[in-house]
Amino acid sequence: MIIDNIFINKEFQLLTFVILGMLVIFGISAVTSYLNGYLMGRLNNGLYKEVSEYLFSVILSSSMKNYHEVDTGDLMTRVMGNVQLVVSISSTIVPHIFTSIITIILPFVIMLHFNVYLTLITISPGLLFVVLNLYFGRKIEKNQKKFLVIQSKITSILKELISILPMIKVFNLNIWANNKFKNINNEYYSTSMGFTKISSANGSFNSFVIAVPTILFIVFGGEMVIKGELSIGTFTAFLSYISMFFTPISQFSSFWNLYKSSTPAVDRIKEVMDMEIEEKGGEKLNLKDGTIVFEDVDFAYGDKVILRGFDAEFYKGLNYIVGDNGAGKSTIMQLVCGILSPNKGKITIDGQDISKLQQKSLFDHISVVFSNPYLFKGSIYENVIVGNLKAEKSDVEDVCRLVELDAFIKSNEDGYDYDVGEAGQLLSSGERQKMALARALIRKTPILLLDEATKSIDEDARKVMNNTIKKIQNEKTIIIITHNSSEIESPSNIINLNQRL
Repeated sequence: MIIDNIFINKEFQLLTFVILGMLVIFGISAVTSYLNGYLMGRLNNGLYKEVSEYLFSVILSSSMKNYHEVDTGDLMTRVMGNVQLVVSISSTIVPHIFTSIITIILPFVIMLHFNVYLTLITISPGLLFVVLNLYFGRKIEKNQKKFLVIQSKITSILKELISILPMIKVFNLNIWANNKFKNINNEYYSTSMGFTKISSANGSFNSFVIAVPTILFIVFGGEMVIKGELSIGTFTAFLSYISMFFTPISQFSSFWNLYKSSTPAVDRIKEVMDMEIEEKGGEKLNLKDGTIVFEDVDFAYGDKVILRGFDAEFYKGLNYIVGDNGAGKSTIMQLVCGILSPNKGKITIDGQDISKLQQKSLFDHISVVFSNPYLFKGSIYENVIVGNLKAEKSDVEDVCRLVELDAFIKSNEDGYDYDVGEAGQLLSSGERQKMALARALIRKTPILLLDEATKSIDEDARKVMNNTIKKIQNEKTIIIITHNSSEIESPSNIINLNQRL
């Protein structure tokens, strides 16, 4: 209209109409562009939040044996990075597909209105475009599967190396650690470059294919202009609509690449969602004496047999489990907690089979002090009260006094707000383990399990913990795993696993 009617035919009264029309169209475009960006961002962030939270809840409720099969770094990568890729399918690809379809149909209809013959000629290279993207899409998906595995490995190795940083420094293992990280990083780089090469080649071929319609139109449309069969205005408009028609098709290539690179992430997310859930019964634990009985229990990690025909009884008071490394001491602890389930036999608490108990009901009656205290970055108060989030501040103070941690708390100006650092690294090993015992005691459960709790602490801290246990030994069923026979109090119930092998 601008070229044929206004510039050539001098119909200047149309100029105001055209300018106003363009202002309205671009004004609407600006508003919808903002809404598009905002709504897509909201959809993307909302989906990521929902999916990652659901995935984490699945991990929390799944059976512990899953964690012997999947690295921590791998799980972290799936929950964070892989979820983002999966979310992009619905928050980015699907909305753009709809808008792209509209922006393909409208120019196509207008081009048909101008000239059916030229339209069919110019869109014919689109078939080659589809073939190329199907070919490159398969290559991208194959490469992405390998890339996601490497990505999870690099996260696992990085987490592992940082966690053992003190050992690396003391043993002068800087070169070893550097080489370990460089090797996996080289794999990461080569796999990433493989993806870059494929996607770049795909983009290059697409650019060439999209140039073909313009060339075809210039050849056939130009001939029609010379013969007077097509006006210059229509020729110019048609050239613009070719660009409008193939631009969203070109975008389809990007979306297709994104989709194919996201599908392996969908499979990895599905593997987490399909994790075996820890199923327990519906009964509540009615605890009376706190007697725990193992009856003909077998347990194995895969082909490695740990317990076979194991029988034992644990009573209210002090119970000790003694045995060599690998004899099954920690396994017995995890079986009592219901973290692991026996392959055969049964475990009862006051005659109730724990496999028939509600998991929450079982956990409400048991507290554990692990050999690793599992502290998190935060204050002393936060690390203790996490054992019982309904406890009062006075309860925290009481258990800290009981485990003789109060002297340390009073010695620093921050008191209970003292930040223990990541994994409690700002505390001594004895202080960390005292805090872990305080966290277990604030739960006030009738069953207390201690898994080598005094193994890595100094003599003074060991005496404090043993004295604390003596004070409460008549109130709870206490099971203690120990290598140190001098710590065993008499009288007590002793399960010697070495004598049962």
